[in-house]
Amino acid sequence: MSRILIVGAGAIGLFCALRLAKAGAKVVLLEAEPEDFTVHAPTASLAAAGMLAPIGEAAGDANVNRLALASFDSWRAMSKGALWEDGVRFGGGVIVAADADAVRERAMGRSVIPLSAGQWRKRSGLEARVENALFVEDEGVADPIRVLSGLAMDARRHGVQILFSHDVASVSAHSATTYEGAVFEADAVLLAPGVWATDQLIAAAPALGHVRPAKGHLVAVTLARPLGPNIRTPGFYLTRRMDDDVVLGASMEFGRYDRQVRPERVAALLAAAESLFPGEVRPRGQAWAGVRPMSPDGAPLIGRSGEVWIAAGHSRNGWLLAPITAEIICAQLMGGEISPLWKCFSPDRFDP
Repeated sequence: MSRILIVGAGAIGLFCALRLAKAGAKVVLLEAEPEDFTVHAPTASLAAAGMLAPIGEAAGDANVNRLALASFDSWRAMSKGALWEDGVRFGGGVIVAADADAVRERAMGRSVIPLSAGQWRKRSGLEARVENALFVEDEGVADPIRVLSGLAMDARRHGVQILFSHDVASVSAHSATTYEGAVFEADAVLLAPGVWATDQLIAAAPALGHVRPAKGHLVAVTLARPLGPNIRTPGFYLTRRMDDDVVLGASMEFGRYDRQVRPERVAALLAAAESLFPGEVRPRGQAWAGVRPMSPDGAPLIGRSGEVWIAAGHSRNGWLLAPITAEIICAQLMGGEISPLWKCFSPDRFDP
């Protein structure tokens, strides 16, 4: 049985831990922070909106589009019967003011339906008149708190040892040492630290040095009528998670690690929503910020770097790409077949 040590218990780390445990590995997962499943926890996964939007959000490179769609299909398959099934909703998405031809190209044959003004109102539940909108069926949302806590329970059920408040000081090819001096040995070490890689971790996995922070604000809002699909516009998005938990997001500030809420950023998001949907999107009294781990090209870094393995730099698509990332890592560490598509996301692609 392979012994795998994972550093980082966000969505990427937990999906990888669960997948490896199901494949027969003995997995230990170390997380620097205490066990805290709230939006204010340092974990970027918990502060995120949980958008599962493979068409549009993963715009650009065709390989990224293929990876995003494959991961979305994994979400549909994996969530059925899972402990966290009630935290995932597949309601589709409406893209406002979109280039229809570009969206269809990125959709790669998936359903894309133009909406009339009446169809827009019926789909969205919003009253504002919108002439140019497209409905995409393959879209959804994962409630970060419900799904991440469910993933932790599921991983433990499959034998994963999750150790919170274990801050890793250094790693090597076959071990990790915490700041308190505890040493954990394994056959392989996987780093999934989000944007929080220290100099010591970067020394072991140089590709982590390419990951940069991007702070993003989100606002809890309320609508007059229940929101159906996700709504995505050029300036903001709206998504409904569990019950009537509607979130407005998201700002983007590169180079910032702080989690402090900036009122002007919140005001800008609310103003953008008010401009398009007058009087329909109202703040619910809570705003927060998270820090995304951005790669230079917006695509994830999955594979070996230096002495260890990494799953990092998922940028705005951490939740969406978590299942396919786990599948790739499992194949690499457990001797499975490696798809040519997966090789495109090797961490060494930025090396000279």
